[in-house]
Amino acid sequence: MSAPTPVCARHVASLAAIGRHDWNRLFPGRAEDWGYLRACELAGPRGFATSAMTAYAGDELVAAAPLFRTDFRLDMTLEGPLRRPVAWIYRKAPKLVAVPVLGIGSPLTEECPLGFAPGMPAAARTQAFEALLAGLDFRAAAENISLIAVKDIVHRDNLWAAGPLDAAGFTAIPTLPIATLHLPFASVEAYLGSLSANMRSSLKKKMKHAGAINIEFRQSIEGIESEVTALFRETHAHRKSDYGAFDDVPQAYFREVLHNGNGSARVMLCRIGGELVSFNIHLIERDRVIGKYIGMRYAAAREHNLYFVNWMAMVRLCIERGIPWLQTGHTTYRQKARFGCRLKRSWIYGKHRNAAINPLFRLFGPRMALDMTDPDLQALGADADYLEPDEAP
Repeated sequence: MSAPTPVCARHVASLAAIGRHDWNRLFPGRAEDWGYLRACELAGPRGFATSAMTAYAGDELVAAAPLFRTDFRLDMTLEGPLRRPVAWIYRKAPKLVAVPVLGIGSPLTEECPLGFAPGMPAAARTQAFEALLAGLDFRAAAENISLIAVKDIVHRDNLWAAGPLDAAGFTAIPTLPIATLHLPFASVEAYLGSLSANMRSSLKKKMKHAGAINIEFRQSIEGIESEVTALFRETHAHRKSDYGAFDDVPQAYFREVLHNGNGSARVMLCRIGGELVSFNIHLIERDRVIGKYIGMRYAAAREHNLYFVNWMAMVRLCIERGIPWLQTGHTTYRQKARFGCRLKRSWIYGKHRNAAINPLFRLFGPRMALDMTDPDLQALGADADYLEPDEAP
C-alpha cells in the first residue's frame, strides 16, 4: 500500500492567483464562492487585508479558505461601564486596545468558508484542515502576529472541526448565532398560518398599505449606487450594537458583489412614488437564500412598515422558488423569533501563539463571548430556539 500524499499549505496574496473553477470545486453549490469572495477583495473592507490559504496534495488543490488580517478591538466584547473608558484609551493609545490578528474567514461572511475536495474521507479532511491551520500559524509568524483565529465555525462544521482546533491549541468563543427561517410551505398563507395569532394579525395589518410600494428585483445597482450607499449608512447608524471593523461594509461592496456574483446575487428595491426607500442584497442557492444587507429610509420605513414589507417579499421569493431556508443574519433576534426564525450556533476559535500566554487565553477567552453582548439575545434568554447542526444547510 502506498503512503498517503503529504498535504502542504500555501499562502496566496489574492484569489486572483487561483482559478475560479479550481476554487469553486471545493465549494459546490455555494453562493459565497470565488466570485463573491473576489468581490469582497476588490471592495477592500476598511481596516482589513485579505488573502487566502490553500492546501495541496501533490499538485491537487484539496482545501482552501479566505484569510483576513485586522486589528481586533478588545473593547468590542465589553459591556456596561467598562466600555466607555476602554474606548477612550483606544482613542488616545490604540495599540493598547487593538491587537493585530490573522484569521481564517472573512469579515463579509457569517459562516467560515472552508472548502474541501468533493468526496474527501473524514480523515483526509482532518489532515487538510490541519494543514490550513499550520499554514495560518506559519503565516502569522512571518508577519509577526501573535493572535490567530478561525472566524464563525457554525454548529454543523464544529462537529468535526472542534477536535483538530482544540488539539492545535485554539479556544472556542461563542459568537453571534445566525437567524434562520425554515419555509417548507406551499404558499405564503401557509407560512402565515404557522405564526402566532398575534403575529399573523399584526403582519396582515402592516401589509395593508404595501400596495403603494413598488418592488423590483435586479442584478445591478448601476445608476443608483449612491442612493443604495446612503440608505445603508442611514440604517447602519441605527444599529443597537457596535462590532467595530467587523460591522463595516465598504461602499464598493454592493456594486462588486452584484457584478461578480456569477448570477447568484440579487438586489430587491422598494420605491414609493418613484423614490428609492429601501434595498435588500441577497444571495440565492438551491436550498437557501442568504440575506446579506438591507438599507432603508427610516421616515418611510416607519410610515410604510418597510421592514415587514421586505420580510414578506423575501418569504414569498423563497416559497415561490421552492427554496426551503431563508438565512437572515445577526440582527433583530427578537423580531425574527416572532417571524418563526430559529438560531444557528457559531463560534470563533482563537489562539495566542506564545505558549506561555495561550493558557491564559484559554482561561479568559470564553469570557469574550459576543453572544452575551447582544441585547436581543439577552432579552430572549432561555426562549432562544437553536437549530440542531444537521437541520439547516
